[in-house]
Amino acid sequence: MTTKLFAWAALAVCFYGPAQAAQSGHRESMEALQKAVDLNPSSAKAHEQLGAALSKEIIAGNVRPSADSDVAERAEHHLKRAMELAPYASGPLMELSTLEAVLGERSADADQRAERYKQAQDLLKQVLALEPGKAGMYFRLASLERDQFGPAIQQAKARFSANRGPLPDSELRHSLQQQYGSVIEDAIQNGQKAAEMAARSPQPLLLMSRLLRERALIRDTPEEYASDMHSADDWQRQFLTAGGHLEGVAPK
Repeated sequence: MTTKLFAWAALAVCFYGPAQAAQSGHRESMEALQKAVDLNPSSAKAHEQLGAALSKEIIAGNVRPSADSDVAERAEHHLKRAMELAPYASGPLMELSTLEAVLGERSADADQRAERYKQAQDLLKQVLALEPGKAGMYFRLASLERDQFGPAIQQAKARFSANRGPLPDSELRHSLQQQYGSVIEDAIQNGQKAAEMAARSPQPLLLMSRLLRERALIRDTPEEYASDMHSADDWQRQFLTAGGHLEGVAPK
């Protein structure tokens, strides 16, 4: 691949956004990325850029529903090829993790949704294995894990909005424990690492508060619920002390 073509491909990814997806310049950028791969199929960067561009099309909603799976398969193919060609590069891992998480969120099938989220999380864990000192990656992983279980717990909470304490439906509570218990524990561990490694950042502190409030809802005893809520309040106080603001923040 020539230097000029590679530069054009990189610039195309940066400057052509969703609003211009239907314009000829955008089509040319995608064609340039494909041409870059065709000219140099052993280039990990070319595969990564094409896979990332295809992934962004899906995330931005620029792909027709009927073509969504085909584009997703192409994106996955190129990102996985980039991973094979550059096994120690974190870029393709992160791009594929983002794509898998989006596909998981949009999946109507519960098993497929869980599998997509697991793949997204495993990919981020590979990034952490390559770059263990990045607090942002722990925060990103904890947030991704919360994306998996948060909606289900919030939906259950809404059914018992007047109740203070663990969810009163023991069958529902135990079902949520079985389905999400280990993911919640992992999220709390990763959120705590992010908070410890990025002491000046308020976001991990707020995340920890929310994670503990959600775990409290599926605890078995009022004492365990109270302990988690007390810890959640403490994390929230740290968040406020660090300069965080709850105004305008939707409760989660």
